[in-house]
Amino acid sequence: MDELLGVVLAGGRSRRMGRDKATLVVAGRTLARRAADLLGSVCAEVLVADRGRGVVPGLPSVPDGPGAGPAAGLLGAARAAPGRPLLAFACDLPRVPPALLAALVELADRRGADLALPRSPRGPEPLAAVYGPKALAALEEQVAAGEHALVGLLGRDDLTVAFLEGEALEALGHPADLFRNVNSPEDLRDL
Repeated sequence: MDELLGVVLAGGRSRRMGRDKATLVVAGRTLARRAADLLGSVCAEVLVADRGRGVVPGLPSVPDGPGAGPAAGLLGAARAAPGRPLLAFACDLPRVPPALLAALVELADRRGADLALPRSPRGPEPLAAVYGPKALAALEEQVAAGEHALVGLLGRDDLTVAFLEGEALEALGHPADLFRNVNSPEDLRDL
């Protein structure tokens, strides 16, 4: 996937945290910079979907597209890079290793998937996923119809979806830990 573009999802409102999660510093880096660095280990090019705020100096920052939440960030990135597949990664998932992102890219490529994402015991994890152009077009249609949840794409018969799950996912870390996000000051302390 030579044209694969890494997208840091960093546009959340951080209501539960009380301050911008993307700019929180953990181990000397902001969460957004850490996510960008991880994506950079897999993708030749990375941009930040942060509502155009420029939270990662030196990287392109894009405004939201239509919709709300992560869907708006993804669609903003898709509009900035039309026709390109995106490896989306939420900045508030600090326990995801680079090997998981690489495994998603390999899975999408091997299966010719429009959408490749982890599925943990708690369900699909759409905030660390490969979204091909067909999945992004479907997301735009879905958002236009008023549905902003990324998991809504999973019910579409016109998309090829591949899951990183079971032993393949567990080999990368315990799923309950991998997808534990930082939403509150308590989560940050636990990190």
